[in-house]
Amino acid sequence: MERPLIGNSVERLKYRSWMAPVGLLAVCFTAYGLLFPFLGWYWDEWPITWIANKLGNSGLVRYFETNRPYWGMIYGLTTGLIGAVPWRWQLFGLFWRWLGAVLIWAIARTTWPNKEFRALTAGMFFAVWPSFTQQSIAMMYGHFFIVLDCFLLSLWLNLNALNNPRGKAWYILAGLPLAAVNLLAMEYFFLLEVVRPVFLWAALYERQPEKKDRNIRLRLMAALWLPFLLVFAGAGYWRAFLFPHQTHNYQPVLITGLKTDPCQTLLTLAITVIKDIWTVLVTAWGQVLRLPDAALFSAKTTVLYFAGLVILAILIAILVYKTGANDGKKRSWPAVVTGLVGLLSAGIPFWVTGLPVGLGFPNDRFTLPFLLGASLVLASVLELLPQKIGIRAVLTALLVAAAIGLQIQTGFAYRKDWNTQRNLFWQLSWRAPALKPGTAVVSTNLPLRYFSDNSLVAPLNWVYAPDNHSAAMDYMFYYASVRADRALKLEPGQQIYQGYLASDFTGSSDQLLMIDFQPPACLRVLDADYDPVNPLLSPLMREAAKRSNPSVIVSENSSVTPARSPDTDVFGPEPARGWCYYFEKASLLADQGNWQAAADLGDQAFALGDYPNDPMERFVFIEAYARTGNLERARELSDEVVKITPQTKAPLDKLWERIESQQ
Repeated sequence: MERPLIGNSVERLKYRSWMAPVGLLAVCFTAYGLLFPFLGWYWDEWPITWIANKLGNSGLVRYFETNRPYWGMIYGLTTGLIGAVPWRWQLFGLFWRWLGAVLIWAIARTTWPNKEFRALTAGMFFAVWPSFTQQSIAMMYGHFFIVLDCFLLSLWLNLNALNNPRGKAWYILAGLPLAAVNLLAMEYFFLLEVVRPVFLWAALYERQPEKKDRNIRLRLMAALWLPFLLVFAGAGYWRAFLFPHQTHNYQPVLITGLKTDPCQTLLTLAITVIKDIWTVLVTAWGQVLRLPDAALFSAKTTVLYFAGLVILAILIAILVYKTGANDGKKRSWPAVVTGLVGLLSAGIPFWVTGLPVGLGFPNDRFTLPFLLGASLVLASVLELLPQKIGIRAVLTALLVAAAIGLQIQTGFAYRKDWNTQRNLFWQLSWRAPALKPGTAVVSTNLPLRYFSDNSLVAPLNWVYAPDNHSAAMDYMFYYASVRADRALKLEPGQQIYQGYLASDFTGSSDQLLMIDFQPPACLRVLDADYDPVNPLLSPLMREAAKRSNPSVIVSENSSVTPARSPDTDVFGPEPARGWCYYFEKASLLADQGNWQAAADLGDQAFALGDYPNDPMERFVFIEAYARTGNLERARELSDEVVKITPQTKAPLDKLWERIESQQ
């Protein structure tokens, strides 16, 4: 007799139904919760958070009114309750992801009683499916999962109406408003409603599999589905004919293609459907083979990472093994069919509008609706493997643990991005304690993966205009490569206008502050004299440097515009005052012509034993020493610059031309 791969010692353990939600919580917390105090806001979270905290519910209404007005109402409730503290939102997002996994487990075990392995593994796969790796954007995707959970809870209540004939009406009445929330709030999960009758059919088939019961099954399914079908039809009518922005936001390119070239469009559609489902079901799992990035994981962290995954896999294998010990007769094909219908219905909104389903940021968000069908298909396939010798438990545990590892690695990447962004705004506040209203900050593309320049507009205004609660925005942030037509191509003295949904920015092409930030180098405000010939900058930023206007920076002692520092509740504590702090403050003093104070800071900075990571950071001290009579030290630093980076000779010559012309 073959022994189970995970050993006989677990045979004495008894599986209890409460173990599944607890196990799912452990899986979710390990995947997404270990770094929750060290993560922040990303991408569209910044605009939403800033609007909620500075412009209030009226701002949220303006922000969401053209795309997802009912979803915006949910944000109005949650932002008022949770506030602007990043770690709270991380736990918020984790909770709704865990609840979704629990609902998947509950739906599967309600649909297929005595199939505990299928239910638990479907919940686990839903919790960590590797196609979607944006859970760290917790505020935004927590709200995604609120909507998805409303659909899942409505489906579970619908299935419970089947099991409780006397209370059927109450279950249906409780489920209808939840279904409506999904249908009205956003479009991602709209067509998952198509899978509802399939679940009802599968549940009825599980209980009455004989052919003679077919008509009875159909009548019962229709009776349970009809109220939800009416809500679905009503919401569809609203989206198609009453909501004025539906087609503006998402163009039905598939319909247009069917009209112009139906054969080619259908062929392309078929290829896209197969490719996208394969991407979600199969290709996504290739990502779990990724090894930890040495730039993010120290040797010690890497050892802990692998040791933790091994221990976790063992615990998952034990739980999964015990879960399926008493499962009834295997009949996996109804669950596979249900999962495949879920996959097909999930993709329709993206195939109709031509949105590309893919892996990696940002398009992996389009795989979210696929998770229900994908997790059910994989769980049902694994169910066919032998239970007694533990093969399916071990394989399930390895897959889940590997997916958790991928999510942890991604969390470390998000942590790095958050730290980079925090340093950006702390260093900018050191360099520019205040900015004249109407200023646009222009930068190269920053080393931030999970942000765009549009995202950074909100924290810029949070730092420099914390008391502005009007719809007129004081500051704008541009990537030169993306928004060059808005600022860099304008002639001097021209107005710049930028809409931001809930607010508007009006500035001037004369008020452009050009910056460069490539950590570990310090943030630099570009100099109009020598940066136009700086070969370390991109050609676009060399050209932009000619328009850089440091006079928009207001000194710390200004009575007109008070100095600002980032809110520590939002941006975290101030970083250690190392080399970059002294560099930024010396540069500010140089702008004000206070060369002696800048030179004194240079003495303190070089005494730290810390050195610049960009040769251009020595320029301010070269000028400060030269203008205070310490030419020997200035020449010494100049020689260091050229010796370390010979390409800097041209901008260094420009610097010395300026020094000599003003002596």
